[in-house]
Amino acid sequence: MKFTPFRVPRLVSCVSLALVAMAGIPSVAVAAPSLTLDANIELDTDAVKASSSKSSYDQGGRLEVNFMAEHRMGDHFVRGKGTGLLKTDGKTATDDMWLMFGSDQWDIQAGRFEAVNLFPLGKDTVIMHAGDGSARVYEANLVRGRVSDGGQFAFHANPSDQIRFELATAYGQGDKSRAFTGVRPSVTFVGQGFTLTAGYEHQKFDDAQTTHKASGVGLTAGFTLGDAQVNLSAAHLRDRSQPSTVKVNSYGANLTLGGFGAGIIHSTTALSQAADPDVTTAYAAYTLPLFDIQNASVTFAGSTSRADNVASDKTLHALRLRFNYTF
Repeated sequence: MKFTPFRVPRLVSCVSLALVAMAGIPSVAVAAPSLTLDANIELDTDAVKASSSKSSYDQGGRLEVNFMAEHRMGDHFVRGKGTGLLKTDGKTATDDMWLMFGSDQWDIQAGRFEAVNLFPLGKDTVIMHAGDGSARVYEANLVRGRVSDGGQFAFHANPSDQIRFELATAYGQGDKSRAFTGVRPSVTFVGQGFTLTAGYEHQKFDDAQTTHKASGVGLTAGFTLGDAQVNLSAAHLRDRSQPSTVKVNSYGANLTLGGFGAGIIHSTTALSQAADPDVTTAYAAYTLPLFDIQNASVTFAGSTSRADNVASDKTLHALRLRFNYTF
């Protein structure tokens, strides 16, 4: 007598499809869940010389570990990411830790993350500004994210392949002494060989005595020039958290070509009762493979900066040697 083999998976599949059909529920494609893990080590050795102080030498770095997972069902997905840092000074930290859910047309993101970049710096291995903070540089990032003590939510909408919207929010106690809230809408247009992004942000601090506000706008354009990637950016800040309103205008331009990158930043701080400080910083970096070993590299970088109408550090020069190994 010949017996037909009993196939449990096929039987279960048939029963499941029959139950779905009986319930009137359409069949939904379920993609296999994905989980990725990667890590990298970055080690920096710095030499810094400011006009108001002696030369300083330092070394720092971190081990970065990234976890990324995603589940999809039909047009919808749930995605999560976590990034942990082990630093050379013995401290630990979290870079990204967020959850995102939605579809290719819209999604909601919550946790610790960075919103869209309104002032990209290109190959920014080392950028140090002169002026000891008196000449401010505004990069349209007050509400960009990764707050130290607070929360974030963002809504993304992608009505077409050319247009993307983002509404980012942040709240909490970033400096542990006063509560803050912030909102940051932006829109990105992707054209043939170029990308244009514009955004606005508003931040409010509440302490025991009063309320302080700051708002700003940012505009950046990225495009290809032969084999090079070029970024041009401008940002304007009105900071009403000071006794008198402070205005900051910052401009940036940078280029990246293969392992080489260079850029320049100029910023002016408008004060009501003193001369206006300004700062100009130029920077460059070049990355080479380390012994032709895959995912291992060494980067030589430097920046030079000069500030006017400041009390100290009118010039500042920095050199950095960076080793990176990704595994």
